Amino acid sequence: MSPLGAGTARLPRAGGAAAPRARTGAGRLVGEWDGGTAVFRGVPFAAPPVGDLRWRPPRPAARWDGERRATDFGPAPLQPQPPSDSVMYRTNFADRRPLVMSEDCLYLNVWTPDPAPGAELPVTVWIHGGGNRYGHGSQDIHEGRALAARGLVVVTLNHRLGALGFLAHPDLAAEDDLGASGGYGLLDIVAALTWVRENIAAFGGDPDRVTLAGNSAGAAHICHLMAVPAARPLFHAALGQSASGVGRAEGPLPSQEEARRRGLAYADGFGGAGIDRLRRVSGVELIVRGHFGPVVDGRLLTEPTDDVFAEGRQHRVPLLLGTNLDEGTVYAAEGEDAGAVGDARFVGPVWRWARAHRATAAPTWLYRFTRRPPLPPGLPDPGVYHTAELPYVLDNLSQRPDWPWEPADHRLAGLMADTWARFVTTGDPNGTGLPHWPRFTGPDSSPVMAFGDTVREDVQRAPGPARS
Repeated sequence: MSPLGAGTARLPRAGGAAAPRARTGAGRLVGEWDGGTAVFRGVPFAAPPVGDLRWRPPRPAARWDGERRATDFGPAPLQPQPPSDSVMYRTNFADRRPLVMSEDCLYLNVWTPDPAPGAELPVTVWIHGGGNRYGHGSQDIHEGRALAARGLVVVTLNHRLGALGFLAHPDLAAEDDLGASGGYGLLDIVAALTWVRENIAAFGGDPDRVTLAGNSAGAAHICHLMAVPAARPLFHAALGQSASGVGRAEGPLPSQEEARRRGLAYADGFGGAGIDRLRRVSGVELIVRGHFGPVVDGRLLTEPTDDVFAEGRQHRVPLLLGTNLDEGTVYAAEGEDAGAVGDARFVGPVWRWARAHRATAAPTWLYRFTRRPPLPPGLPDPGVYHTAELPYVLDNLSQRPDWPWEPADHRLAGLMADTWARFVTTGDPNGTGLPHWPRFTGPDSSPVMAFGDTVREDVQRAPGPARS
């Protein structure tokens, strides 16, 4: 039992128990029990963004009659894959199930220890990372059962990636009532959050206690959504791991004009095709070209996220942030200083996010992950690399059974998951049985919680780029 005093012990499920059911606005769902946790997989939260709906804001999912089985994950978004012999692939993408992809990808998954309306459990919605190119909500590493066992409703989701999620183009702006283009992936996340707001009570969740959590690109998306007034009713705390939407090494988000120019350059690779023709190009061909991410799209993001945070106009919710000790090792080119790369791309921007948020007097906490994971044979050792914390914070070491985990790893995973669950439950990572975690103070140095071979309060100085 975790120190939260919650879990699934209050909901024993004998063999042969009736399958869990939930009624959503689109129809009834039938899930399945996984031990004491009810799981609903492959739940559509928007219409398939295919055909004429490619590069359009998500539309509501169609209603269905009768009961829809929700026992299988939906397809992942179309995406390339990182090299299968890389530590990033082995950590994040080496799943037991074959990867099934489709443009019809707007599905989410729900784990809940008590799928009874009125249970009013806290909710966490997890946004995967992957540099806006890779990833999906059904990766083994994002399995939600262990967190749900701590008394939470856990939601994971897909959103459109690459050019399908973030292409801006003059033709797209011309057909949009706001002249917007390029924000489809973030709009998908907002559509999923809206679904949670409207439906999560049917799964035992409290729509007024939703924490938005994610790592890498998912964390940056959270930062951007904190700058969006329309998203404020949809989440009440935020947790970002190893990336930021402010202070980015590549600079502020591209403007709509700049993003459209990039879109035209991308279309040149298809003979200068207009959007009508690009909508007939294979989605697979589209996503393997170019690198795309959020832009000031004109619908959701109407100004740079940096400007909103600089003026203290962001959503003033409790915020928990952190980075890993060796963030830059898997990104540094030959001859580059991995420490400088990590500070510029990850540590510095996260520090700026924390500092800007703390300036509004909103409660903010910072962590530093320092445990070097025990890698399986044959992988290079990049130290405490980017995403190394993921199996720990979700208590999912069992999802990588071929790794030589030690008792210390299991203890750390249990403690971190308990701490993350406490934050989701109360908006504060402190609680009975957990180490005391002081708030972020900044700007030049701050108390942080170090999660490593020991778990203790430490002091971290601002990275060089963040001091300016």
